[in-house]
Amino acid sequence: MAFNSESNFTRAETGWGKPLPEWVRLLAAACDQSSQRDVAGKLGKSSAYVSRLISRTYTGDMAEAESLVRATYGSETVNCPVAGDIPLAGCRTNRRRKGAAVNLVHRLWARNCPTCPINTDRSEA
Repeated sequence: MAFNSESNFTRAETGWGKPLPEWVRLLAAACDQSSQRDVAGKLGKSSAYVSRLISRTYTGDMAEAESLVRATYGSETVNCPVAGDIPLAGCRTNRRRKGAAVNLVHRLWARNCPTCPINTDRSEA
C-alpha cells in the first residue's frame, strides 16, 4: 500500500485555491494534527466525507459542512437570545435538541430557536 505524504493543507489548497476559506483551513489543520479518521469521528461523519471536503469534491450541502466544521473546530461564539454569548457548537446542539423540553431553559430554546436569526437550520417560509 502506497503512503501519500501530501499534507491535508496542501490537498486543500490544491482543491480550493489560495487563500483557503477559514473553515477549510481549520479542517485541514485538524486532520494534519491528528488524522482524517479522528476528525471524522469528532464531526460524526466518515473519513471519506472529510476527504471530499478537503479536496473540494463533496457534492452535498457545503453550508452545512462549513457550519459543522466551524462549530467543532472554531472558537466562535454567538449571542443567543436565551443564554447570551455561547459557543457556536452549543447553539447547534440546543437548536437541534430532540425530545421533550425537560426544564425551563430547554423550553425557552424550543420556543425561541425556530425563529432565531442565528438559526441557519430554520426553513424560510
